[in-house]
Amino acid sequence: MFRLISSNKIIFLGVFLVIIQTFFGASFDTTTKFLGSSKNLLWYHYYALGLSPPLVFFIFFLIISKGVKKNLVFKNKKDYFLPLFRGFTFIPVPIIIYYSLKQIPLNIFTPIIMTIPFFILIWSSILQKEIISFKYWVFLIVGFAGTILIAKPTMFQTNIFIYLIFLVSAYNGLTSVIVSKFSNNATALGFSFYNLLPLTIFCIILFIFDPVILIANELIIIFIGGIFLFFASYLLNLIFHISGTYTRFISPFFFIQIVWASILGNYFFNETLDIFSLFGIVLIVVSGILTIINSQK
Repeated sequence: MFRLISSNKIIFLGVFLVIIQTFFGASFDTTTKFLGSSKNLLWYHYYALGLSPPLVFFIFFLIISKGVKKNLVFKNKKDYFLPLFRGFTFIPVPIIIYYSLKQIPLNIFTPIIMTIPFFILIWSSILQKEIISFKYWVFLIVGFAGTILIAKPTMFQTNIFIYLIFLVSAYNGLTSVIVSKFSNNATALGFSFYNLLPLTIFCIILFIFDPVILIANELIIIFIGGIFLFFASYLLNLIFHISGTYTRFISPFFFIQIVWASILGNYFFNETLDIFSLFGIVLIVVSGILTIINSQK
């Protein structure tokens, strides 16, 4: 369907969806950080209560619209492997994010997590045995220098979550390479559903053995956070599904999430950035954009 649309319209649609997706992504991180201050709420409480309603509503919507067969039933059984494999290996990621946001400001967390393009480059060279040219090494070094300026050397020495965030970014880069290399027939909705299903079931099981009583305001925020996560995941898959050969024009706009995170972090948590952090963000964004554009020529 999207092939019938002109290239300019595909790029415009892709950029528009990226702006919305990055807002949902930054908003999910914001709700996660906000709820992290709750003493009774643990990570599996958050994801069990947050993801269950959107997934149930999603299934109900597919039943009503007769879209179950199209989105959740694949012709080839092998097509289930990649989204489910990504879903099971994804389980540690939200745990790390949940506890990292307790320890690290949102406007520092987001630029570091956005180093994914550099890890995509590294994983591509390893898995596809591509030689990284000198200019790419320059991009990598400049981007890493940006993260040091943002997080400060003292935080690298005292906060283990900085390294865990890099680990999450490396994982996201790896799965991006694998998904692009071994694509399947899953729709964007189906891929998102099977990505989040293992995490949701795992958290529900833990929740059953360790339930928690929350106030109404916390439940509302949890539900909103779950919606943010579901649609951020869905839109991400949809963007790469429709962009095709125009991905290199659209991908750089994912760095808009840093802007959203800075705005939300300042509004809700009074977070500010010093001149070194701002310069570090510029280094990450510029080197990341150059990496994306040059790697897809």
